[in-house]
Amino acid sequence: MTSGRRKRSRYFYGWNIVAASFMAHLAYAEQFSSTLGLFFNPLTREFGWTRTQISIVQTISRVVEAGTAPLAGPLVDRFGARTLLPVGALVAGTALVGVTFVESLWQFYIVRGFVAAIGFTLMGNLVTSVAINNWFIRMRGRALAISSTGASISNVVMIPVAVYVIAEYGWREMFWIFAIITWIVVLAPSTILIRRRPEDMGLRPDGVEPDDPQGPARTTLLPEQQRAASQEQAMPEPVWTRKEALRAPAFWLIAGCFAISSLAFQGINISLAPYVQDLGYEEALVAAALTTRAIVMAVTLPVVGLVAERSNMGPVRALPFILQTIGCVLFLFADEVYFLFPALIVYGMGITSLGVTQEVLWANSFGRLSLGSIRSMGFVVTFGFGATGPIVMSLIYDLLGSYRPAFLIFIAFFAVSAVLILFLRPPRPPRYARAG
Repeated sequence: MTSGRRKRSRYFYGWNIVAASFMAHLAYAEQFSSTLGLFFNPLTREFGWTRTQISIVQTISRVVEAGTAPLAGPLVDRFGARTLLPVGALVAGTALVGVTFVESLWQFYIVRGFVAAIGFTLMGNLVTSVAINNWFIRMRGRALAISSTGASISNVVMIPVAVYVIAEYGWREMFWIFAIITWIVVLAPSTILIRRRPEDMGLRPDGVEPDDPQGPARTTLLPEQQRAASQEQAMPEPVWTRKEALRAPAFWLIAGCFAISSLAFQGINISLAPYVQDLGYEEALVAAALTTRAIVMAVTLPVVGLVAERSNMGPVRALPFILQTIGCVLFLFADEVYFLFPALIVYGMGITSLGVTQEVLWANSFGRLSLGSIRSMGFVVTFGFGATGPIVMSLIYDLLGSYRPAFLIFIAFFAVSAVLILFLRPPRPPRYARAG
């Protein structure tokens, strides 16, 4: 065996970044609106709050995340996730403890909606996706998928745990558990394992050796991008500034498509548990249904990651929206159990593919060097739209007594996103840089 082959067979440190990000996703799952939906009934029983009032906390969270993201993005570009993740875990965990002491709606909004959201932004998908995209180019789809599996596994475990703890001990005790988990699984791994970029350790993205003629970046570009790079006699890793990206039509097409769908799935996710309960299913079956969705998401993520590495292809990038459209149609008939589980499975596959495909599209289109700054502006758009989803869903329920009209509206939203994303064309970067 040659020395070159021995080098290529060595363990790549980038997988440590994936492991630490996986742990962060385990904790970040508490921020998901589907998890918050489990608290609707106990909060209503104790305080008399309506579902719209409770849903507003998720809207506040999304607005805060949208406002915090443009600040967090440049920070993760400059200092790396190793600095931001522990700070986020400390803030989020402390806020979750604070939720156990709330006695009024405004306190709930401030602690869970505002303070916790700041912490989750600093330890959430913006920070972890930038960290992974800095270390992976050719294999970023599978790396992002493995990392995101943490959230699915967390839901597999925590949804039945939450249903049991809330029923047997109370909703406050569950928030204590969320806080402790956040501190345990994020603080040590992120501090010990995370590094900013492979170049800081004398490595290259994907663990590629310097003599690799392809380099890590060339395989992620479409032919027209490779031709443009060759014409400029440079290695084909895209380099953009935030201002340049904001002037690119591709930025607004990506952000717009995922923003429209974000409004829909944020509304659906927070109301999914109460919707299933309203259909007359017992709590045990509700937990089983939501856990089934989480299992499907965890199992399909590796496949989604591999497929997403080719997400510049039209059918691939439209697939998440198509699956969510089909899932929502099935939800309309979910009063029959043989429609409920297929709906959760198909919809869960849509959510899974949505997250990974989105991050691969952003990184492939705008490169690594300013990805945090650029991606954070995408968060402003998607979270801005997504913030209205929980209110729209719950308000329709409070006014009409049913979630069905909301599902019909959101089916149209997903379908529109599926069509629009097909018009995406890879942007031509202002310049290129050597990848590594």
